[in-house]
Amino acid sequence: MKIKRVLIVLLALIMIAATGCAPGAGNPSDSRPAAPGASQASGDPAGSAAQSADGEILSFPADKKWKIGFAAREIVNDFNRDIIDGAKAVIEAAGGEMVVVDAGADVGKHNENIENLINSGVDGIIVMLGDQQQLAPMIEKANAANIPVITTAVMAQVPGSICDVSGDEMLCSTLTSRMLLSSMGYQGDLYVFWVPGATLLEQRKRALDALLVDFPQVNVIEVPTEHNPAKVQSQMEDILTANSDTGSIGGVWAAYDQLGTGAYQAIMQAGRSEIKMASMDGDKIAFQMMYAENSPFVASGGENIRLMGTIAGESMVKVANGRADEIAGAMYTSAYAITRHNGIEAAKVRFDEATIWDELGLDKEEIITKYPQTDDLYLVRPLAP
Repeated sequence: MKIKRVLIVLLALIMIAATGCAPGAGNPSDSRPAAPGASQASGDPAGSAAQSADGEILSFPADKKWKIGFAAREIVNDFNRDIIDGAKAVIEAAGGEMVVVDAGADVGKHNENIENLINSGVDGIIVMLGDQQQLAPMIEKANAANIPVITTAVMAQVPGSICDVSGDEMLCSTLTSRMLLSSMGYQGDLYVFWVPGATLLEQRKRALDALLVDFPQVNVIEVPTEHNPAKVQSQMEDILTANSDTGSIGGVWAAYDQLGTGAYQAIMQAGRSEIKMASMDGDKIAFQMMYAENSPFVASGGENIRLMGTIAGESMVKVANGRADEIAGAMYTSAYAITRHNGIEAAKVRFDEATIWDELGLDKEEIITKYPQTDDLYLVRPLAP
């Protein structure tokens, strides 16, 4: 079983219009970033430097200790933590300091945290998650204070920000949704769990909606919910009670892995393994759900999530060095589809191969025996020119 990298190259004029790419700006390599502590010292005046994803040595200017604020809307899963870790490794290796603030999924608190960072006089701010309407006034305030802002996982360009670094959520959702629909035989009732208003999740759902246009035998039942797996579990239990006959539910689509754990628990407790289920992020919990005995979970959509933080950190160092014009307005990492039959390679791409199976509490060799690793892992990534 091999990793296959597929690069989707878009026309230059389209990408310039859609992403605001500066002429000549492109995406860095999508190879796995070095582990924390692996950055190389370069003998620069600041005494430290970071090796970027494409091999360039980056350092903050030596005139002071650069302090970067990182405003997280929430820190609840591997997706959030990996972005933070990727950015922090770069910022610190380049000689700076990164201060992380967590809003606990409270949008009002998220804005307050950003404003507090502005008032504290940080040299730059990285914002993780949010939407254009919410973030635009905060970024305007940062701009007025001459503080550059980079967003990540916002999935849109907010006026005044340098760039947004994300995964291609519609691509990730397309890959995942196709696998789920195929496992359902493209028919039956499909229950869709997502949180309305969350830009990243809305994009994932739009990709599913687009696919479903051509499969009228799939009956979609939308289940708007909250960022709360317990809430999802309760909703799914009610659905199972109302549809108690085997085969009465074709599938369950969840906008991200942690959200889907609630539906997964309800299905498992009801012994309804005939129901097919998929979600996205490729978090550790996805592998645990996928390889559990009699699991309904058939697929997760993975992304190079740590690299999102890495690129955001690298971009901030470049901005500090007066190189903002080299940064594309939107950059994306690769997406890939995870199944039981390529999960070993997918885990190696997503996590630390030396420790991940112990962390998951799963036997790698037992998985290989039970599920021969016959599916290729395709890493698919849109490129800016």
